[in-house]
Amino acid sequence: MLLEARNVAKAFGDFRAVAGADLAVEQGEIVGLIGPNGAGKSTFFNCLAGDTLPTTGRILFDGADLTHASPEAHARAGIGRTFQVPTTFDDMSVLANVMVGAFLRHPHRNDAREHARRIVELTGLRADQPARSLGTPGRKRLEIARVLASGPRLLLLDESLAGLTPGELQEAIALVRRIHQMGVTIVIVEHIMEVIMTLTRRVLVFNQGRVIASGSPEQVVRDEAVIEAYLGRGARRQRSE
Repeated sequence: MLLEARNVAKAFGDFRAVAGADLAVEQGEIVGLIGPNGAGKSTFFNCLAGDTLPTTGRILFDGADLTHASPEAHARAGIGRTFQVPTTFDDMSVLANVMVGAFLRHPHRNDAREHARRIVELTGLRADQPARSLGTPGRKRLEIARVLASGPRLLLLDESLAGLTPGELQEAIALVRRIHQMGVTIVIVEHIMEVIMTLTRRVLVFNQGRVIASGSPEQVVRDEAVIEAYLGRGARRQRSE
């Protein structure tokens, strides 16, 4: 088991954003996290990445307890993440941006540059292109490249495929598959069901801070609790009539 989250909860004052969630991810899996807005999946995701400390519960990565570890410690352990809104160093080239991630495993500049070049080629970017000239699809791809250059064993993708045209979406799905074929385990938060249905074999559905369903994409989309969470009780009644 590569990643284990055990009874993870996160409270902000009296509000419980996550109320005891469990997740176990084996090496080589692609697991999806879905749920309506405000369901708690992003908070749970941030706990996995080390950007938010859980109130209770434990998070283990390859047997090591990272529950209260810093984001930097998560990265060094082999967990990389993207953000919903990608950030870039606009005054730097694509290659220089990716080198920022490469320095984590390759402290010597020449080694970092060569490693970053390989990642840039993998992601289909142009090394000498200024980062500021990239549109949303390019910025998302650049952030994935920078994280990938840090050598993660587990990649946490936070809506990295949102906001793309149908053609761009297919290219992004192909990129995620290439990354997975490199041996990287992936946990992905996404609202686009095409992405979930295409890439994942197992999905966890969040609602009101709890996991309400778990299974294959085909199973969870037929689950009555999931239908109610997304569409309301009226939709559930209509299905039963």
